[in-house]
Amino acid sequence: MTLIARVSVITASIAFSAWLSTEPVSVVETVSGEPHKFLRTTAGFSPTDLAQLDRGEPIARVLDTDRREVAVVGAVRIKASQARLFERFRNISNLQSSDVVLQIGRFGTRPSADDLRDLQFEDYDLETIRKCRPGACGVRLSGANMDRFARDVNWNAPGWREQAASLWRQLLAADAAAYMANGTLGEYRNKGEPLDVADEFRLVFESAKYFETIAPDFFSYLKRFPSVRLDGTENIVYWSKDDINRPVTRVTHLVLYPAPAGSGRPGLIATKQIYSAHYFDAGLGLICAFDDGASGFYMLSVNRVRTRSLTSLMRGIVRTMVQRRSRDAMEGVLASTKKALEAGR
Repeated sequence: MTLIARVSVITASIAFSAWLSTEPVSVVETVSGEPHKFLRTTAGFSPTDLAQLDRGEPIARVLDTDRREVAVVGAVRIKASQARLFERFRNISNLQSSDVVLQIGRFGTRPSADDLRDLQFEDYDLETIRKCRPGACGVRLSGANMDRFARDVNWNAPGWREQAASLWRQLLAADAAAYMANGTLGEYRNKGEPLDVADEFRLVFESAKYFETIAPDFFSYLKRFPSVRLDGTENIVYWSKDDINRPVTRVTHLVLYPAPAGSGRPGLIATKQIYSAHYFDAGLGLICAFDDGASGFYMLSVNRVRTRSLTSLMRGIVRTMVQRRSRDAMEGVLASTKKALEAGR
C-alpha cells in the first residue's frame, strides 16, 4: 500500500464511529441553531449542503490545517434516540465487528498488565524493538521505555519474544495508569527529533478551539483531564490492535457526556488517542448530537489527526489525495451510522 493510501486509511480509522454499521425527514431548526450555524460559519458548508443534511443525507468536507494535520468535518441527521448512539459507544466490544479492529480490551480503573493479557504483539514489532535506539526506531516509544527494553529483556535468550511482549504490556499499562492519574502523555524518541505528545495535543486543541463556544466545559475537561471534574461524564480507556495497513497497537481515552432531558445542550462524545505504535502522533475525535426538535438528532463529527507521515517531499500531492479520501471516508462513516441506528442496531 502506498503512503497516500496508508495515511488515508489512518485518518479514516481515527473516526471511532466507523464500526456503527435515507429516509427523507422534514426540516426542523434546532433551538440553538446548531449544527447549522457551525457548519455554515466555521466549516464553510453551503445552503445546498445544509438542505442535503436536513433531508437526511450525510455531508463532509476538509478543514484547513497545517501540513502535519488532517481534519475532516461532517454531519448527518438521524431518526433515532441519542441514547442509542451512546449505548453503542459504551459497549466497546461491538468494535470487533469492524474490519479495522482486530483485538480490543478495556483497562480497569487501575490499569495493569493483566488488562492486556489477550493482546498479541506482531513479531515484526518485537524484532524492531530489539534493534531500537533513540532516534532510530520503527516503533513509537519513549526514551524511558526504550531503556527498559534494552535493560530488562535478555535479547539473547530463547524466550526473548515472550519477555519483550510481557514487558510491553507492563509499560502500556503503566503509561495508561499515569494518564488516568495525572493526564501524563509520553514522548516519542523513534526519530532524530524527539516528539512530545502533550505538545501535539496542544496544537490539536488550539486548532479545534471553536468547540469552546459549543461545549466550553467539556472542551476544558478534555484538555485538562483529570485535573478538573465534570459531573455526568463517563470515561473509558481501552487498548486496541487495529488493521491500518498493518496491525497497530493503540491506547484511546473515550469520554461520553450524554445530555440530560431538558438541558438544552448537545450530547457529547470524544476519543483521544494517547498512544499509537505507528503512524499517529496525536488524534482527537469529537461528536456533538443536537436534538432536531422532532424525532431524532443531528450528529456532527470532527476528526483531527497529526502525523509526521505527511512531511515527505511529495507532501503537497499526498495531502490533497489524503484529504479527499478522508472526506469520502467520513461520509461513509456517517451513512453507516445512520443506517445502523435507524435500524435499531
